[in-house]
Amino acid sequence: MKVAILAEQNFNLIDGSTIWLLNVCKLMALLPDLQVTVLLSHPLTDRILADEVPARLRLVDAAEIARATGMVAERLEAATLTRTLRDWEAGEGRFDRIFVRGAAYLSALLADPGFCPRIVGYAPGAIPDLAEDEPEWLTLGRAARTPFVVQSEPAKHAMESLFDYPAHVVHVVPPIVFHDGTEAPPARDPALSVLCYSGKIDLHYGIDWLINLARRMAGEPGLRLSLIAGKDTWRPRYPEFFREMDAFRAEIAAGRQPHVALATGLPHAQAKAKMAEADFAWCLRHARYDDVIEISTKIVEFCTAGVVPILNDTALNRALFGDEYPYLVDILAEDVQARVIAMLRSKGSPAHDHALARIAQVASRFSARRLAGALGRAIRGHDGLAATPLTVVPRHVLVATHDAKFLRPFLDRVQAEPMVRISHERWASTTKPAGKPHVPADVDTVFCEWACENAVWHSHNKRPGSKLIVRLHRFEAYRDFPARVNWAAVDALIVVSDHFRDLMVRQFGMDPARIHVLPQFIDWPQLRRPKLPQARFTLGLVGINPFAHKRFDRAIDFLAALRARDPRFGLAVRSVMPWQIDWVWNKDAEERARFTQTFARVYSDPAVAGAIRFDPAGTDMEEWYRGVGTILSTSDSEGCHTSVMEGIASGCYPVVHDWPGARSLFSPHVHADITTAIDAVIAFADAGDILSQREALSRSMKPHDIDAFTRTFFHL
Repeated sequence: MKVAILAEQNFNLIDGSTIWLLNVCKLMALLPDLQVTVLLSHPLTDRILADEVPARLRLVDAAEIARATGMVAERLEAATLTRTLRDWEAGEGRFDRIFVRGAAYLSALLADPGFCPRIVGYAPGAIPDLAEDEPEWLTLGRAARTPFVVQSEPAKHAMESLFDYPAHVVHVVPPIVFHDGTEAPPARDPALSVLCYSGKIDLHYGIDWLINLARRMAGEPGLRLSLIAGKDTWRPRYPEFFREMDAFRAEIAAGRQPHVALATGLPHAQAKAKMAEADFAWCLRHARYDDVIEISTKIVEFCTAGVVPILNDTALNRALFGDEYPYLVDILAEDVQARVIAMLRSKGSPAHDHALARIAQVASRFSARRLAGALGRAIRGHDGLAATPLTVVPRHVLVATHDAKFLRPFLDRVQAEPMVRISHERWASTTKPAGKPHVPADVDTVFCEWACENAVWHSHNKRPGSKLIVRLHRFEAYRDFPARVNWAAVDALIVVSDHFRDLMVRQFGMDPARIHVLPQFIDWPQLRRPKLPQARFTLGLVGINPFAHKRFDRAIDFLAALRARDPRFGLAVRSVMPWQIDWVWNKDAEERARFTQTFARVYSDPAVAGAIRFDPAGTDMEEWYRGVGTILSTSDSEGCHTSVMEGIASGCYPVVHDWPGARSLFSPHVHADITTAIDAVIAFADAGDILSQREALSRSMKPHDIDAFTRTFFHL
């Protein structure tokens, strides 16, 4: 696969973002199936970072791009980026994937149909200002389901929850640290406690506090400061601060700060070696950075070197280092300098030993080889060399459907497959195509999602030599479509449960050997997230429409009976409300009346009043399941009830009403009367080994992961 790395950052400067770019280059070098070109946004005038880029990557700066394409500007400008890249590809060959960092670059490329399907983006790491307009790159990326890389789980959750971004195309690749474990740890003087700062000189990185701290440390025996200074940032904007910084540098040069060592302009490798000589790392920042959900590369480098970071007390840092980490500072409530001096004095204490053990655990999560697979999945859409190819021969699949909503993760999964081409034949409804149906000559397989009129037409108009695969859901099984399909022309029928397999054999004489039971796939790894504390006593119900199908009243009956035994429990309902759906609320008076009666009970029945929460529908189901401990299926009929499978995969205990086909999927958790499950629900919530029970439940759903479905599909 031919890949480009393109970032707005100036590779001549040394700061966190260019170190990120360097480390991405090094990580790409660990993926031997990728042929990588690094397109630098500026002419290369300083090779400190460039000389560390692995030799197997091709490094091209803006000056070389200009010579090859006739680009007039000195740097790659967003306004002319697409034209410049087209000219480059015309001479050098087309990239299969372009990994892009920078809002302006992303917006330009995602707006261009020729580049959009090939983009993998890097998302900014701060929580967005919801009072501002949504960034253009985000709107475009969501519409195209563009894969994005973020640096932390909170950043991923923000993408999912705040912006409805599909979870499975957001990949967490934390800061990458290259450390093979063979370097001998530097000798550290037990009589000294050395604090190190390494990075750009930025007022908001707490450098004003650090200057004051250094001067206070002058009278403190055994304390030292190592300052590894990068570029000055925003010097014209903060003249007063930089006058103070220049005065401090002059004091060091004149020998008036003998406990301070200053180094500037070091290559990254030398800077890392000097960082490793310290005991503590200055990683404090001003409050404006408290909403950042991007993990600092420097923090991870310090952890890898065995240097204990002193950090802001933020949710991100607590999530990474733990609530008991002893070197968190509340910058708004404490005397920062005094607190840090006390921390430096703690070297060798039990608190320091605890921190050393914790940072070793943190560092182990950021090893390069561990993260290479994560970045590879983002770039390729799958594990690459570690995985068996989906197909060893080229496949052109035509997907014919009126609604691809249940296929989207599958289509995202195969988008990056070099041997697979997907085309689409759109149907305006279950009965009418959007245009004249047609199977191009190079299509080898037609996939009819839903066995509606699309399956009828293609089964009677199958081109010799092609394959026809049909997937049948619950909806169409009870319509007239299956009776009109020419099943002899269907090479494979996918159904969602044993119940529908038996139905197709019994009613339509379908050959059982050509029927494959594959419940709607789930994204198993994405669902395996830590549960929130309230999950133990929270029941979950997904979808309440239509009433006669989902039986919301049965869920309320179960909650009332459960709370009569144990009032700790509540119910979280995630659904579109019935009055938001015209065909539910306005087309059936009886349906509306039953909903009205049920909602009146929600707020008036003392047995359940105040114990039911309604959450609006959304795509961030993986996060929603974190707050649910027991998943309910109270329906009278279902296909395979995907939300139950997702809930179990997340570690929920399932309680399933005995609808047709349920037992083949969820036995022994299926009940003719679900109130008989109350004892088991309470026991599960109180279990001392609940984590292991959740893990066992989750693993039972692994066979339904999207990867298993995808491989079976291409086997068919």
